[in-house]
Amino acid sequence: MNALLSLLLASIALLLQQPQPTGIPATFTGTFKMAERGRIVVEVENGETMRMYITRSTKFLRDGKPAKVSDFHDGDKVVVDAERDVRMNLIAVRVEAEKPK
Repeated sequence: MNALLSLLLASIALLLQQPQPTGIPATFTGTFKMAERGRIVVEVENGETMRMYITRSTKFLRDGKPAKVSDFHDGDKVVVDAERDVRMNLIAVRVEAEKPK
């Protein structure tokens, strides 16, 4: 019985460590700066730098087609849809490269 309880508590602890979106959407327009260990860094229009977590379900788009985070480079103009998790961290849900004007 103790082993089952320990396994259950370990599973709960693991779930709490994973960023979980809360469904509160926000959209940011800015410049892609870099990707680093499960996060992206975007400089938004007011000059503020924002770090957002990416997950397996984060969608990356370039020219309307699916892309990978490695397809994005410093200086790319992007639009990012993000949500906050229960710890108020930003989770990037969708990252799309803006077409050059």
